[in-house]
Amino acid sequence: MKRIVYASFILDSKKPFAEIEKDREWVLKILKRMRIRKFRTAPFGFDFKLEVNSQAFELWLQALQERPDLAPSHIRVERIYTDQDLSSAPLLEWGPTNQAIEDDYYDLKEDGYQGGPQASHRRCPACRAELEQVRDLLVDTRLMGQRDLSLTYSFEIILSARLARMLQEAGFTGFTLRPVWDYRKPYQGEPQLYQLVVTNVLPPMASPPTEFEQAQRCEVCGTQTQYLKHTHFWGRIQYYEETDIYYAREVLEQATDFNATYERIGGLPDGHPLVIISQRVYRWLKEQGIKGWSARPVYLVGSSTLTSE
Repeated sequence: MKRIVYASFILDSKKPFAEIEKDREWVLKILKRMRIRKFRTAPFGFDFKLEVNSQAFELWLQALQERPDLAPSHIRVERIYTDQDLSSAPLLEWGPTNQAIEDDYYDLKEDGYQGGPQASHRRCPACRAELEQVRDLLVDTRLMGQRDLSLTYSFEIILSARLARMLQEAGFTGFTLRPVWDYRKPYQGEPQLYQLVVTNVLPPMASPPTEFEQAQRCEVCGTQTQYLKHTHFWGRIQYYEETDIYYAREVLEQATDFNATYERIGGLPDGHPLVIISQRVYRWLKEQGIKGWSARPVYLVGSSTLTSE
């Protein structure tokens, strides 16, 4: 696994022109010392990628400590997993990589979003969190195009009829399928799309070592949401990187092929469970050539030893 930082130096456009040019020359000298040959230039900045803990990365951090006025306001770290990382993990966080489907047609209406009689979900009257799905989704099915996988804006997972049939035939466990209808002709003919509803809920994550932040709780319905910790620091330099997910090793005894997290990740009212899949599902999706999804390893902890398998 590699950790890649989206790095930059930012020039202050409010400074006099002569000072900006002096800063630009200073940055170019630093980039030469870092041996950075590929970078994107803008009128007031330089963008490039670095591997965390590389020599160039250390020089970049030193430069930011020396010149905090040139530090970017947002630094993001992305994790790049190897095939070995992914193919050896017993469980993986999983999900479609696009949100092509608008929310349920009637949920787009104000009365529906507030939990009116036509809404697809019953919602808390105070925080508007989804409490229960009460009918099939009605969407504009044309937005799916030729995709096998997509998400609604509310993070419901939508499948093509082809993929839905393939998952059933493969005998995977921990989910059910619910028809998704075109809002223009609801409940007519065979459904073109299906909603993947994950039915097996895992116990809470192991925390620590899983880290959370920004927890919220509705006092009316009791819904609680939180974010996986993403705010970290290198000294005084703040950066953003999602924490890993950890479970006690015993969770394998309760896991099925598709699993939902006990935790709702995000903020109210839109926090939602994450989907955790088995290694069997991961390999099957790869073998079948299914596109439009991503996965990252979930780590297991024992009583005294942390391992990823």
